[in-house]
Amino acid sequence: MAKRVKKKRTVSKKKKARVQKTGFHLKDWYPAIGVFIFGFLLYANTIGHDFVLDDDIITRKNTFVSEGFGGLKDIFTHGYLYGFNGANDQSYRPLILANMAIETQLFGQNATTHHFFNVLIFAFSAVILFFFLSKAFRDKPLWLPLSITLLFVAHPIHTEVVANIKSRDEILSFTFGIATLLFVLKSALSEQNKYLYYGLVSYFLCVLSKETGLAVLGLVPFTLFFFTKDDFKQIGKTTAAFAVVAALYFIIRSSVMDSMTFEENMSPINNGLMAAESAGERFATNVSIMGRYLKLLLFPHPLSYDYSYSQIPIIGFGDFRFFLSLLAYIGLAVLAVLGLKNKNPISFGIILYVVMLILVSNFITPVGATMAERFIYSSSLGFCLILGVLLVNWFKVGDQDLLKAPTLFLATLGVILSLYSAKTNMRNMDWKNSETLYSSGLVTASNSARAHNHYASHYRELLENNPNHPNRTAIATDAINHYKRALEIFPEYSEASYNLGVLYYTMGQTDSALIAYENTLSFAPNYLNALNNSGVIYFERGDYNTALARWSKVIEEDPNNAQGLGNIGAIYQNSGNYNEAIQYYQRALSLNPNNPNMLGNIIKCYNDIGQPDQAKIYQDRLNQLRR
Repeated sequence: MAKRVKKKRTVSKKKKARVQKTGFHLKDWYPAIGVFIFGFLLYANTIGHDFVLDDDIITRKNTFVSEGFGGLKDIFTHGYLYGFNGANDQSYRPLILANMAIETQLFGQNATTHHFFNVLIFAFSAVILFFFLSKAFRDKPLWLPLSITLLFVAHPIHTEVVANIKSRDEILSFTFGIATLLFVLKSALSEQNKYLYYGLVSYFLCVLSKETGLAVLGLVPFTLFFFTKDDFKQIGKTTAAFAVVAALYFIIRSSVMDSMTFEENMSPINNGLMAAESAGERFATNVSIMGRYLKLLLFPHPLSYDYSYSQIPIIGFGDFRFFLSLLAYIGLAVLAVLGLKNKNPISFGIILYVVMLILVSNFITPVGATMAERFIYSSSLGFCLILGVLLVNWFKVGDQDLLKAPTLFLATLGVILSLYSAKTNMRNMDWKNSETLYSSGLVTASNSARAHNHYASHYRELLENNPNHPNRTAIATDAINHYKRALEIFPEYSEASYNLGVLYYTMGQTDSALIAYENTLSFAPNYLNALNNSGVIYFERGDYNTALARWSKVIEEDPNNAQGLGNIGAIYQNSGNYNEAIQYYQRALSLNPNNPNMLGNIIKCYNDIGQPDQAKIYQDRLNQLRR
């Protein structure tokens, strides 16, 4: 019997080309690996950087993170700031804190580890981005998704996010957000529900990283509209599924936190728009800020870690900056609408830019900053997408083979990437440590009160930790001048005024210190540290009545203030009222049992009233503490 030969299956060229474009094959991984290496090497010079700015919020000074695995439960059941300052409000970002806790458990609490993972995750996110763009532009030359990805990786506007440990939340949110869109596309193109489920999980992780990731919900329908053949009914069903995830996030967040909003009376030092005298001024200034974002995307120089009051001036409707910005966004809106009919990718880029920026734009609700480069980390993808499309179209790049691209296209892209990379490399060094960062702020944010306060406070802390510093006087004088400059810019800047008092006291200038504290209390009467420190000076001068009044107000505002309780105890001890002093010391030690000064004071009190046995109990505790 003749052997039956199995007929070989053939695939038409048209079908074969289509199959190659809808899946990920080995050829897709070569550029993906290149993108990863490029992203990692570009930011490798940040791995050895120190903790800077507000990194401590999620690292060394966060109780839950310091506990490693032991803090994970508390991380997921409390607000973002609770482990740092006990405030259970504003934000719920457990994923970044869990990241830091795991790294701390496995590698210890050090900046190098956290910076390394920042760079690693950033490079990985670039790979996810390339695959998403390859899927979206599956019928376009491979240079299109690759060039967009390279432009995004290299753009200097991202240095704040990658070089700042605290901004891991932005990297994670972006990574999971792009993964969400990738899974949405794969689900629609393959008609396999498993990818939709992966997308829902990824979206949930996106919003757990940072609440601004909620905006990805707005990109889901546009992604399906521009890059698939799904009808509006199917797009609505898919979008509704992600809306359920967003609702679940809000339910969890509201059950965990005491409040989900920023304080109503936000200070201009936190958000300069609060200094506007009218709603019109606030609107006009905010529109001009949107123009500043466009300018930084087009020409990323100078870059600054701070845009606080009054680096960005308050303007009105008659200012040309308002008109230019308004016209620019009207033009973008027109282009976006006109591109909907033929699904122009430039239209998608504009929509992506606006959707990802809107939640941090200060238009919907005031956020904790006037402006920040980290705010346009995700939305900058829209700009890079538009730039990539323009380059590919202008130079008529039409071949899938990366090696056959027009020479002029490669040269132009190479020049842009080289300039971006050079700026990124230089800007990374500003984030090396507090000294380099705050010094850069004096140049790029010379009109910011906060920038001057940060710079002065860095050197004040240096003197506090190095009392015998050879340049002590010169450093103190420089710091004092910058505190004064901060107060010139914003006279009611309580933090700068208080810090000035601390520096004066450190330098032994108690009269000047007291003036600074009193100035602080004149516009911030409940500033606890100023109340406490001014009380210390009055106590040292023997003015116990004024000192008692100051510390009593501290306890009135914060009944569990151990320092205030201990200071009141010292007044009663010096006045010979030992029993009253002991009561205050006991209350203070119940809150802070390892304070050696209070332990020494309560020991003296018990000895003075003839109770050596009680004194011995506290002496044993003090001896154990000193071992």
